[in-house]
Amino acid sequence: MAVFMDGDTAIECTATDTEYCWKKNVIKVDKGFLISKGLITNVRIPIHHIDTVVYSLNPKKPAIMPGLKIIGKGVVLAEMDITGEYIESVQDWLLRVIDQHSPT
Repeated sequence: MAVFMDGDTAIECTATDTEYCWKKNVIKVDKGFLISKGLITNVRIPIHHIDTVVYSLNPKKPAIMPGLKIIGKGVVLAEMDITGEYIESVQDWLLRVIDQHSPT
């Protein structure tokens, strides 16, 4: 169990080299694919197609969740709505996974 700190708030989630879990959501790497399950968008994307992961938040509509965009070859491959308390740690984890699985 990894506990991440966001300011003064503790964020509880499980993060390993192949899986990131929080609340009822899971993002994992399995047989070369990035797979997400739970309340967020369900996706299955080949990792070698992913170039980067970005997120955006509309400050004019703070009630709307930030959107995490998985980008490959200049195209948005998937979008996930993730609460603000987890968005940065999920993005950091995904960027590490992409870096580990990218060809050198």
